Amino acid sequence: MIKFFLYHTTIYSYTNPVIESTNKILLYPYNDLFQQLVNHRLTISGNPNVSTYLDDYNNRVGFFTYTPPHKSLAINSEAEIISKSQPVFEEKMESKDQWKYLDEIGNTVDYLPFLCVEKNDSLSEFNRIVTDLKKTSETPYLFARNICLFINENFNYEKGITNVFSTIDEVWKIKTGVCQDFTNVMIQLCRTAKIPSRYVSGYVFADEGLRGAGATHAWVEIFIPGHGWLGLDPTNNCIADKFHIRLAVGRNYDDCAPVKGVFRGNEKQFMDVRVQLDTRKRNLNYELINQDVDVEEVKEISFQNSYQKNLEMIQQQQQQQQ
Repeated sequence: MIKFFLYHTTIYSYTNPVIESTNKILLYPYNDLFQQLVNHRLTISGNPNVSTYLDDYNNRVGFFTYTPPHKSLAINSEAEIISKSQPVFEEKMESKDQWKYLDEIGNTVDYLPFLCVEKNDSLSEFNRIVTDLKKTSETPYLFARNICLFINENFNYEKGITNVFSTIDEVWKIKTGVCQDFTNVMIQLCRTAKIPSRYVSGYVFADEGLRGAGATHAWVEIFIPGHGWLGLDPTNNCIADKFHIRLAVGRNYDDCAPVKGVFRGNEKQFMDVRVQLDTRKRNLNYELINQDVDVEEVKEISFQNSYQKNLEMIQQQQQQQQ
């Protein structure tokens, strides 16, 4: 059992004042048998009212709109979490019975969203890899572990090469990326093998030699007949355990994005994300929460954004997912 202290701050800054910042946030750590949420504090510039609900994947989702003109917006999540080790995984069904069960649930409403393979130019190569690995993987679990190892050994972990908009084909071509890219590739390979797979966003504690600290982390959960959902981290080639803190699960990154929103105005937006997961509590500096930020200090991600343009993008994404 480990007690973690989580600090996650997202800072938006604009070249000139904007209005009506509307945001959807998935910043509520899971509270279950192996991840107990002791307390959680959410602080947002201007203290807007936050409405919450449970989505289709049982994630706690927050929604708020900050209307007054503002040159910056800071969203801070602070939590105290007790994380426990999960029992050692054991196969509970015969191999042939597991594959048969996966075939039977393939078209059911509960698992179909996690079996849709993204259209890509690498599909034929994916099929070849899946066919080859299935020959040496007796069970779905062993197959997924081999996929996890394959990605870990054949892809380079390097920041700044890809982003949230990078496609499967782009990542597959350069064999380079970060946790999100490794997760996306593994999900597509497992789904090609008819194993329900879902995207997990959260955090990882890196003092144990794990990669992915200092930002949100991503990994995969696969469905194993007789067991349920099991987390596998291709970035670190391991089972997700007590050092992994879950925020949300979904079909892909878009379902799990920690912060996503729009604003009214044609100004340039900058975003900076600061994450710390530690075993020691620290005093959080709330100055950035309550005052405007100099845009010259926040340059991690910049892009043109407008209220109408973002609404159109969201509508297009929704239509594609239907």
